[in-house]
Amino acid sequence: MEWIFFFLIFAALTVIGWVVYRKVPQLRVIDVNSIPKERERKVKEQLILSKFQRVGGAKIQKVTKATSDLVGVVSRQGRRVVQRLYRLEQYYQKLKRSGDEGVHRYSDETIRARLEEASVLIKQEEYIPAEKIFIDIISHNPKSVDGYEGLGNMYLVSGQLDQARETLQFALRLSPDDASVNVSMAELEIKQGNQKAALPFLRRAIAKRPKNPRYLDYYIETALEVGSLKDAREGIQTLKEVNPENNKIEEFEVRFQEKKDAYIQKTSFPEGEASQEE
Repeated sequence: MEWIFFFLIFAALTVIGWVVYRKVPQLRVIDVNSIPKERERKVKEQLILSKFQRVGGAKIQKVTKATSDLVGVVSRQGRRVVQRLYRLEQYYQKLKRSGDEGVHRYSDETIRARLEEASVLIKQEEYIPAEKIFIDIISHNPKSVDGYEGLGNMYLVSGQLDQARETLQFALRLSPDDASVNVSMAELEIKQGNQKAALPFLRRAIAKRPKNPRYLDYYIETALEVGSLKDAREGIQTLKEVNPENNKIEEFEVRFQEKKDAYIQKTSFPEGEASQEE
């Protein structure tokens, strides 16, 4: 039975090495100036391959750990690894074929329905099936900004911040002025503690949709936190114009004045008084 055990491990590693050898050369840094069809294909393949590598890597670790177990248990595990890798490869090839330009494209109505289905799954913390839906949308509609943004936001919610950044950045390159994508990028920056980096994204979102109360709230809050009085003043003024009954206006004004007073005091501290304290 031992030779079967070693054969299965060898077969599993061979399949993994073969798939990775074939797919890795296709992954390149996203170049938005390249041919659109090729660029979109590479990004889609990168998303699929990332999923493949995460699942495949976990399976490799399981097979390695199983070397200390009984031969029969390891043999069954080895068969599962091979079967799982085969299914992943078939799934990858199916998505790759279905992503050809103009082939089997989803209608806007179908995309909306699929996005709603994914949204329900995310609320239930069912991230893996939700991820499959987004990848399916992208496979059929490579230019779907909503598909990329939805996938990026799912990664953001589930704490996969590197994947969120990569996916949202591509969505932003497809549609630089999209207010929703810019806010999603701002949320990512804020979640990683980069409030200053979030401000430019929020400015673009407000410039595109100045009457959105949620965007304005994010904009003012972030500006006050980083001490950007100019952004905070402009945000509060815009909020007064579009929603004068907003309950947070008074709070924002108080906080703005406190920040302003602190700034004035800091920048106009008398030199003589400082020397007397010494």
